[in-house]
Amino acid sequence: MNKMIALAPVALVLGFVGHVQAATQADVTLQGNIVSTTCEVTANNGAATLNVGSFAKTEFTAAKQQVGEEPLVVTLKNCNADEEGALQVSGVVGSDNNLFLSDVAQTAGFMLKQSDNTTQVTNDTSIPVVADEDGALSYTFTAGMAVMDTANVLPGAYNAPVKISYVSN
Repeated sequence: MNKMIALAPVALVLGFVGHVQAATQADVTLQGNIVSTTCEVTANNGAATLNVGSFAKTEFTAAKQQVGEEPLVVTLKNCNADEEGALQVSGVVGSDNNLFLSDVAQTAGFMLKQSDNTTQVTNDTSIPVVADEDGALSYTFTAGMAVMDTANVLPGAYNAPVKISYVSN
């Protein structure tokens, strides 16, 4: 009898827990690629982070203008000889589509220039590349920081995840 009385509060608590409402559905986005290439992409020598430097607030004299020039090297290997394709950079961007941010509420982020060191990289735009006769390629972007608005430059540490993909033609 004492055991029954001792277990009664536990049974009562478990009875209440059983009435918690569970979600009746869940949404998920599935993503994948089918590719016709054997190219292997490596960025930044395989390191997950590229430090583009530290900059004073006063260096940001214009909105959405890249400050700093840190090389971001992308290499392809094991491609077919002379394979033609494109590099694509994708991530979270501001309204102008070329300022990469950690989220759209950020006031500062990162910009990339193509290998000509003048053309800004825009989100999901194809940059044509051709592998050499050995099926290899090295392409250098130039990375730097930028601000959305020069009147609202906030000191702090910033980051922006980007994905660099190779797509074959």
